[in-house]
Amino acid sequence: MEPIHTRFGPFRLDEAEALLERDGQAVEIPPRAFQVLCELARRPGQLVTKDALLDAVWGHRHINESALKNIVSQLRQSLGDDARESRFIETAPRRGYRFIAPLGEPVAVRTTAIEAPPAPKASLQEQGEVVGRDRPLAQLHTAWGAAQRGQRQLVFVLGDAGVGKSTLIERFVAESGARVAFGQCIEHYGSGEPYMPVFEALNILCRTDGGDVVVRAMREVAPTWLLQLPWFVNDEDRRNLQREAAGATQDRMLREFGELVDRMPRDWPVLLVLEDLHWSDHATVQLLGYLAHRRGPAAFMVLGTLRPTELVLEDHPLAGLRLQLRTRRLCVELDLESLSEADIGAYLGARLGGGVPEAFVRALHAHTSGLPLFVVNVVDELVNTGALRREGGGWRFPDAAALTVPHSVIALIETQIARLPAEHRRVLGAASVSGVEFLHVPLAEVMGLPVDSLHEMLGDASRRVSWLSATGAKPLADGRIASRYAFGHAMYRQVLYERLAPAQRLQWHRQWAAALASAYAGAAGEIAAELALHYERGGLAMAAAEQLAIVSARALERGAAHEAIAAARRALELGAGQLAKPQELELRVLDGVALTRLHVVADPQVAAAFNRALALRAEGAPAWPRALQGAWWVHYARGEMGPARSLAVQMLALAEHGDAGLRLAAHNAMGLVHMMAGELAPARVQLEAALDIHANEGMDLPPARFVQDPGVEAMCALALVLWVGGEPRRARELVRRAAELAAASRHALSEVTALLTGAILHSLAREFDNVFELTQRLYAVIQEHALPTAQSDFGWLHGRALVARGQGDEGLLLMRKAARSAEETGMCFGLCGYHTHHVSACLAVGLVEEARASVDAGIALAERIGGHLVLPALLRQRAEMLARDGDQQTAEAVLRRAIVLARATGSAYFELLALATARGLGSPLADPARLAELLALYEGDPAPHLDEARAGAR
Repeated sequence: MEPIHTRFGPFRLDEAEALLERDGQAVEIPPRAFQVLCELARRPGQLVTKDALLDAVWGHRHINESALKNIVSQLRQSLGDDARESRFIETAPRRGYRFIAPLGEPVAVRTTAIEAPPAPKASLQEQGEVVGRDRPLAQLHTAWGAAQRGQRQLVFVLGDAGVGKSTLIERFVAESGARVAFGQCIEHYGSGEPYMPVFEALNILCRTDGGDVVVRAMREVAPTWLLQLPWFVNDEDRRNLQREAAGATQDRMLREFGELVDRMPRDWPVLLVLEDLHWSDHATVQLLGYLAHRRGPAAFMVLGTLRPTELVLEDHPLAGLRLQLRTRRLCVELDLESLSEADIGAYLGARLGGGVPEAFVRALHAHTSGLPLFVVNVVDELVNTGALRREGGGWRFPDAAALTVPHSVIALIETQIARLPAEHRRVLGAASVSGVEFLHVPLAEVMGLPVDSLHEMLGDASRRVSWLSATGAKPLADGRIASRYAFGHAMYRQVLYERLAPAQRLQWHRQWAAALASAYAGAAGEIAAELALHYERGGLAMAAAEQLAIVSARALERGAAHEAIAAARRALELGAGQLAKPQELELRVLDGVALTRLHVVADPQVAAAFNRALALRAEGAPAWPRALQGAWWVHYARGEMGPARSLAVQMLALAEHGDAGLRLAAHNAMGLVHMMAGELAPARVQLEAALDIHANEGMDLPPARFVQDPGVEAMCALALVLWVGGEPRRARELVRRAAELAAASRHALSEVTALLTGAILHSLAREFDNVFELTQRLYAVIQEHALPTAQSDFGWLHGRALVARGQGDEGLLLMRKAARSAEETGMCFGLCGYHTHHVSACLAVGLVEEARASVDAGIALAERIGGHLVLPALLRQRAEMLARDGDQQTAEAVLRRAIVLARATGSAYFELLALATARGLGSPLADPARLAELLALYEGDPAPHLDEARAGAR
């Protein structure tokens, strides 16, 4: 059959040269789409049935009609045709297609020096068939069928470089007709962007037809993910999302993505392809594990490729996950092996047309060990050099006993590269510095060449070699359009990169960094990890450290603590001895904040990180207030009230000239210190000031600056101050508002704070059914978000509620366990409160000696750390036990101290209880008038503890 060569519209079609031109410019068109175009143009105006096309282009082997439909869509895209108003390709529904454009005069065939064209450059996907991969291909279709029925799937395709993983997936995707989202893991030396391949895939998915469904679903159930794709939302939406996603934990990111997958319509199944997972970041591995363990129907399939040997060599976290998933049968693994002699014979027969000597097949198998990439390159090399050539109606094969091609795929690639013109080699060498994919506009800047000239050179290079191709286009920040090119396999890029002289490699890394920073302009933060890699390999350690600080901050926004820590510490390592104090401080603070996502704030690692930050004494640096706040949290949580007070004073001094966020944090910190010390009046002043700032400016503050919602924090602390200080109605109202605000913000740590505060208030009032309900919800939130919260306050409060509900042994065991946990992790700030509840729980079940030991320990601790808020309550409990033992004189002295201290600090509630105890003991300290005055403050409040005091006052 003669090759077609004709014109239609603005196009020129030349089948012999495998060329489609539009107005003299080559048009990028996939090979199969080009073949379909030729078949249709060969019969203009005639209906070409689907079966006829499948036979002509694929030999009708293992191809379904959906694959043909995808190819026709690609063809229409290349032609700029519209299926609804066709100018070139018309669809005959359920039957086939028709070429409807009028054809011009045939174009003369261009002659070449070669009598017959060489065999086409090809992969192991020949005539619609992936050679030697029938079984794994069938397994992929089986898994996809299950996904279409709502059975979520996770499939790994395993194999070393060159074994044909990508070829298999390309074929499967073409046949499946799936809605595909591709994500590519990139090799990074150091820290990469968390979830990078998944965000890449989501971006693609949102841009496809029907992608608005995904955007809407993300807005509803996955705001932290949508926030990372800001081009799909307007400015107002972005501000709302930032507030909603503030302080996102990794567990929240995982849960949101799981909800997003579950929201995918059943008639809209999605295939997520993640390539080279052996280079994936820790966060992506966590996500794969979460999706594999998640239950419930979902029309969703994850298909990942990886090299098992790389996982072992790099001690990659995916290695452990694979073992776990295989054990539980939560994934499917397809381990691709090298091709057999029969597979290679089938490939050669399909490519060359049959008649392949068995001796040549055996020699080729022995030479290449059946590695598909090597097989293809050897055949290409034999054809290019003429060792394998057409003679007459067949092919002349080289001496099978001694193939004259290199004995490794790398050496063979080097041979092919050496045959290119010197300027092509130089350009591709510079391109290899960028990675497996690169953009031609920044490459032109790196090379110092005109953009159009470089584009022509790349086009020429892609025609000379089969392993370089144009893969699309990307708009740049300055409005220019950059063509995207890719090496056919990472091995080609690796060989080109390793051929570079060290000095040249270093220089080009620097130039790539500059070119990419220019191309991305204000959005350069999106490629901070890539820039850091170029700067580091370009010997610019300080510039790399600056980019890694951005990587760390972005990782924190995504709740990816491991990546944030790795980036910050790598930056500190690169900049050791060179970083200015403000730069080092920023990195130390990032490290400390990231550690709080993995450990309780009192953990020694967190303390050490913030201590190193404070030791820099970089008072004027932008990160200094955050360093003070982080260190303040550590000391406050550890019950170290002296250092905590000192840090709060420093924060307040800075706040006088600072922004609203700093003022809010400073007032909260000082208010909490005053509260813990029992200084209720100044505590109220500070916390009321914080609430005023939050009411006026809170919605405009960047949420990422705070560990938790500062409004929730202020409301909760003020609620406790007001309850103890004699304003129960407002205290209960503030607790309610704090819970609503925390729930609305979907911020886990804020929700914990609100629930815990509610439980503390109800425990003070002895409303233990409420305490039980709130601590149950606390456990659920902590478990749901995998928060690094030690079993402290909520543990002993839950235990106290159990004792009150008649489960004494279980409750006390839980209380003791929670106290030990707090002591081990250093979370001492709540232990004074523990002792007050433990004493009452022990007395409730008759453990008097344990109660006596606990009250003594509580008083000693409160006096040591300055925890005077609950000291009057502990003193009252000791007085009651002394009186029970008959030591009335000592009991009287201790009770007097409790009353005096409560009155001095403004603790109306604890003074009320102490006076009620004095009356019950018949003590002269009883003051009925004062007791009535205090009870009036709590009039109408339903607290059982108050009912007891009222009953005794009658």
